[in-house]
Amino acid sequence: MSHEANKVFWDASTQWWKEREDKRGLWMKAHEDPALVLSSAEMPFLTDIGDKVVCVLGSGDNEVAFALAGLGGHVTSVDISERRLAVAVDRACTLGLELTFIQADVTDLAQLEANSFDLVYTGGHMSVWISDIQKYYSEAVRILKPDRLFVVNEYHPVRRMWLDAGGPEPHHSYFNRGPYSYTSEEELPTFEYHWTVADHIQSVVDAGCRIVKVEEHGEKIEDEYWMAVDLKKLPAYLLIVGRKDVVQHDPGTAKA
Repeated sequence: MSHEANKVFWDASTQWWKEREDKRGLWMKAHEDPALVLSSAEMPFLTDIGDKVVCVLGSGDNEVAFALAGLGGHVTSVDISERRLAVAVDRACTLGLELTFIQADVTDLAQLEANSFDLVYTGGHMSVWISDIQKYYSEAVRILKPDRLFVVNEYHPVRRMWLDAGGPEPHHSYFNRGPYSYTSEEELPTFEYHWTVADHIQSVVDAGCRIVKVEEHGEKIEDEYWMAVDLKKLPAYLLIVGRKDVVQHDPGTAKA
């Protein structure tokens, strides 16, 4: 229910986001200079993807998808919003980039085969729209080939404590996952979830990965326009890199 409401919101707000992204201009440059949209913390895990099949989940503005295509990856871009994907298709044509675009809820990737991608990437404020982070990461790892990397570079969860705050004191409990209900400028309901650092890491592990890297990085987010307080002393992003286990174990068949 919450995912469908969020889909309606993203479809309705597509033009607003398109104008904002056009003004920022990163989608035009990311394929030529991936460092514009990929951080130095995550870049070591993304550079060796020439001729590899790559999936970007919750692709949104597709800046990361275009950057990974520029690095030589054969990229599949997945997003819940048909209108957002239509914008991305037009932009890819403008840039001469070949990507595959799929409209799907990231908690149900039935359109994609298991063990089919060399790299799965997600992040960029994506998880706040997801009602079940374990299902989300489980699907991401399901479509990943064994011994390949799952890369998550998310907005740092601790910063969301200050969402809706009018002063220096945090407004939300770190442990209140939500859902938080809002009404958009289009007068549409939206729903957000505040997953903790532990939620992210445990969900990657439970999905069948061993942790390769965890890093809290950055101090500033350029477009953090919704925050009324200065959070520059807090980490901006949470990077988690997991490698899918070669042998997947079914906990339901484990012997005592």
